[in-house]
Amino acid sequence: MSLKKRLKSVDSLRQFVKRIKIHREYFYDARFMSSHLLDGGRASSHEQYRIMLRVHSLEKGMAYRTPRSFGAAKAIALAHMLDNASAETRTSTAYRMGESVLRAWLDFHSDRDDRNQDAYETVDRFLDSASDPDVERCEAGVKTISERDPEAWREIPFDEFVASRHSTRRYTSSNVSDEVLDEAVHLAMLSPSACNRQMVRLHVIDDHQGKRLLYDTLHGTGGVDYDNCRIGLITYDSRSLEFYGERNQGYLNAGLFAMTLVYALHWKGVGSCLLQFGNTASEERALIRDLGIPDYERAAVGISLGYLEPSDVVPASVRRNVTEVLRRDASDRVADIGAPDEVIAARA
Repeated sequence: MSLKKRLKSVDSLRQFVKRIKIHREYFYDARFMSSHLLDGGRASSHEQYRIMLRVHSLEKGMAYRTPRSFGAAKAIALAHMLDNASAETRTSTAYRMGESVLRAWLDFHSDRDDRNQDAYETVDRFLDSASDPDVERCEAGVKTISERDPEAWREIPFDEFVASRHSTRRYTSSNVSDEVLDEAVHLAMLSPSACNRQMVRLHVIDDHQGKRLLYDTLHGTGGVDYDNCRIGLITYDSRSLEFYGERNQGYLNAGLFAMTLVYALHWKGVGSCLLQFGNTASEERALIRDLGIPDYERAAVGISLGYLEPSDVVPASVRRNVTEVLRRDASDRVADIGAPDEVIAARA
């Protein structure tokens, strides 16, 4: 037995080395997040994420059950952001969202006696000067969802649809078109997103060399029909994150996007398999660099996709019982405590 194998057989030593590696990976995550936080960046994308945060904050205020006059300082700040935006930001969806939500904010306060008149006039002047009839508008603000009879939802066999989906690694030679993929991504973009920041990206790698690199780097690619599938990487933009409490927000948003994407593909008759990204920081840096992905994006999960074979064999993947997953905590078991001071300070 080699020295390396003998050392690995010593449990205490193996566990110590494992913990050192864990600390090294988390230290890299801390340095990475500190470098790209929304609060510290000055790139146009940081600018756009700040605009979207303001937009979402104003939208929430207008959607309250008993709304009142609100948001004067936020509306002025947003108007200032838009007025001083970079040329790149002025052509972005975020900019159009900003203008649109300010119009909605004016309409919301148009007949209110308790409005902040100075803020109202400031925003009104900005919109008059910034209005461009040639630019396509969007409809930020609030909207009303029509009531629907709950029994009508039962006509949609959602349970059957969900139960019929299986992760699959075997695909036919028929290629999934860009048109089908575009439609699936459009639906995935409707997934919940933290303050509607829409920080997730899907990079589909069709270049042979890049495809091979991604396939070899990801975990769980064994059995995937490499020649028949399309393969991609779901990432999130770390510049969208605002403070330390959001350190895992990108992965959560990527997961929401990924699951909706998988269901959208399933709805279009396309099979898929989410491929774990369980790599080291150095492996991730190398992959991001070699695929030409911006260095501020973090890899979340890979995905293979393709049309299903007429008959497929997949793992049974038996699920746990609901009682093992769902926990109902009685009110007398929940401690009545307030949020820690540091949490309150971070949200301010």
